[in-house]
Amino acid sequence: MLVDKLLVNIFLVFVPLLVYSALSDHRHMKHAPLLMGGVLGVSSVLCIVFSYIWYGLYWDLRYVPLILSVLYFGPRAGLLNITVMVLARMYIGPESIDVGLLSMIFCYLGPLLVRKKFVQLKGMFFRVGINMLMSIWASMVMLSILFIHSWVNGSLDKDEIELIKIIIGFGVIQFLSVGASSFWMAFSLEREEMRRKIRQAERINTLGELAASMAHEVRNPLTVVKGFLQMVQSELEGKNRRYIALALAETDRAERIISDYLSLSRPQIGQTELMDLSGMVQQIVLLLNPMATKQGVRLYTELKNEIYVYTDRNQLLQALVHVTKNAIEAAEDGGRVYITLIIHEEKACLSIRDNGKGMSREHLDRLGTLFFSTKEVGTGLGTAVSFRIIEAMNGSIRYESEPGVGTEVIILLPLAQESLLAAEG
Repeated sequence: MLVDKLLVNIFLVFVPLLVYSALSDHRHMKHAPLLMGGVLGVSSVLCIVFSYIWYGLYWDLRYVPLILSVLYFGPRAGLLNITVMVLARMYIGPESIDVGLLSMIFCYLGPLLVRKKFVQLKGMFFRVGINMLMSIWASMVMLSILFIHSWVNGSLDKDEIELIKIIIGFGVIQFLSVGASSFWMAFSLEREEMRRKIRQAERINTLGELAASMAHEVRNPLTVVKGFLQMVQSELEGKNRRYIALALAETDRAERIISDYLSLSRPQIGQTELMDLSGMVQQIVLLLNPMATKQGVRLYTELKNEIYVYTDRNQLLQALVHVTKNAIEAAEDGGRVYITLIIHEEKACLSIRDNGKGMSREHLDRLGTLFFSTKEVGTGLGTAVSFRIIEAMNGSIRYESEPGVGTEVIILLPLAQESLLAAEG
């Protein structure tokens, strides 16, 4: 009878996960912790409704949705889940309500304490491992509360010893259920990330082709105009010569913009060279410090030395200057920008973090696309070009942001062999 009830519970656990997987393309579903906390809370309640009652205790898989809601959707989702469970448990019946409440609280606190580490992990198997450890934690909580309950009421009798055996068997089933459900969640998240990358690649390729076509069409007449202006300038003097100089300067600026469009289409990685990345970052800080001082922003650096990469110096400098400049502009007056350079998983990891106004999830999803910018006056071209340059260097660039907290840009680049040797030494 217990096995039959647990099979029904497993089905109830997987229903919200299937719903999440089916609706994962909808932003409101993906990024609404309270919504998912409520859905998983209903799953936990249904597990309680279809639980097996024996020895005055409810045997069910209510903690599987609770673990998933805390780890994947945050403390608020878990708190909503546990609140719904407590209300349902009080409504169903008062039998062993004190034991049930104590178990729920401890099973909520366990995932909550490890969630920060869980979020930082990127590998599927590491995340699944933490989920399964939390299922062991839940089983240990149940077993510990049983021992305490038995110690208060006297020594263990034969029924209670048999009960402990059942708890161990139940723990194995709960362990496997958490493993299977967390694998499904990891699969859904990886599929969602793959779709996002495909959409971004298609969007950038389309925009790149359009940008290249426009750039070639505009560059030809612009070259002719610039040539005639230079000819006229040599024959003029005084005020008119200054006007021509201004026109030539604006023509040069237009050419630079066109070059950016061409870089967006096909970033041209020129001659690569061994480069000290910490030295480049120091150069960028020195270059942009006057701008930061003027805006009342302070720059803080923490740079590990002897981090070398093989890359096109000018292209990488262009990308990093743009990202750092954006961070300074986002920090605004009295803000701070933190630049950190370390080795992470055999890659150079550059973090540029500001404490500005931050961005919403919708803005993060649109970053790197042409004609989108969080600035009042901006085309988004610089950010799009930075994305393409870093990707052309076999690196990756990721934005993490929270409204009212700030934004962090994480850039990963392949290390040169010299850095790997230095790290091992």
